[in-house]
Amino acid sequence: MRRVLQNADFRRLWCSQIGLALGDGVMQMGLLELFRTQARLDPRIETAKLFFASALPAALLGPLAIAYLDRFQRRSVLMCSDSLRALVMGAMVAWVFPIVSGRWDPQNLLVIYAMVFVIGAITTFYYPARYALIPNLVGTDKLIQANTLFTTSLAVAGVGSRALGGFIAERLGVEWALLCNAFAYVSAVALVWNIRMTPHATTTGAAAHAQGGWGELKTGLVYLWQHRTALPLVLLSAVFAFLAGVFVVAIVGYALDTLGLRTGGVGYLIAAAGIGATAGVAVFGRGRKWTHATWLPFVQLLLVGLLLVVLSTTTGVWLAALFLVALGACGATMLIPIDAKLQEHVDDQRRGAVFAARGMLTSATMVVAFWLNFGTPLLRRTPAPTILLWLGAVSVIVSALAAMAVRTRRG
Repeated sequence: MRRVLQNADFRRLWCSQIGLALGDGVMQMGLLELFRTQARLDPRIETAKLFFASALPAALLGPLAIAYLDRFQRRSVLMCSDSLRALVMGAMVAWVFPIVSGRWDPQNLLVIYAMVFVIGAITTFYYPARYALIPNLVGTDKLIQANTLFTTSLAVAGVGSRALGGFIAERLGVEWALLCNAFAYVSAVALVWNIRMTPHATTTGAAAHAQGGWGELKTGLVYLWQHRTALPLVLLSAVFAFLAGVFVVAIVGYALDTLGLRTGGVGYLIAAAGIGATAGVAVFGRGRKWTHATWLPFVQLLLVGLLLVVLSTTTGVWLAALFLVALGACGATMLIPIDAKLQEHVDDQRRGAVFAARGMLTSATMVVAFWLNFGTPLLRRTPAPTILLWLGAVSVIVSALAAMAVRTRRG
């Protein structure tokens, strides 16, 4: 991975994403502290609403990303997106400050969720552009290492930021946690601005579709449907996203209610998963032959399911932290082989569309997961340990079904 980091342009992209992962995690813990300190709010329900507002735009706007993303230079998409998200975060800080200072007590937090929705809408174009840009910066033979480094760093930064964010929100205030995210967006713009790269192929000009953007959408979806490798991996990503969506809400209720932790404790507990992610990706990053195996994501999902079943029966903080270490080691590396295979096997001109399609499907499944947590009694009234048990059972079943689907499609 040292050789990958010797690439200055990839290193700038990598640093910008670490900063964004840190800022996003700190912001989420700041909002969790806001939910926790408002007596009339249920933190678990409000957390589900927060993630619902964040994931919904990608499900709604995914077709636009598929249709138009490959028409633009990906570096420009990243810079414009981060600039707009920084402005929205500034507006969010201005709206929250009177609440945390005690000068205003709004009846609901719809404005917060509306701004989170706007950030999510921008991110719909950002994430596929980011993943599609990596092969333009590193060679095909370095994609596993590059994605391993990305996944390691973002997992550690994302999880570690929860511990940092809980501390900042409790000790300094919610507004400072939100300001950290605004600063991260500005810093990312500066770093990506300094990337020097040859313009990549786009679907404009001679490569443009005769029917325009929606013709590109149809072509991109047909390409994905006919691709023997890409479609099963995209579907597996969507299932994993659904399970993760239910998990991130359930773990908040589990930590606050079952384990009796506060916001800072939730962050420290999630940090345990970051330790596991670091260890798992360190092993994965050695690039052994088995890391390229097609069966790997299915085995990882199976292990995640078994660990969730065991976690659901645990009531001790330290034992729960130990199981989260193991979950982090398995879960954080699941998308590495998926991302690498998509980047390797998908044509450059269609790569943005394929990643956008994956983003749309994963967001749609996460929207369903978050809605189930606050919009229906099915999960809203179900204890968190029971939800974790259900997740474990579903993970085991899906891993077996997905493995059979890949074998059938290849046959």
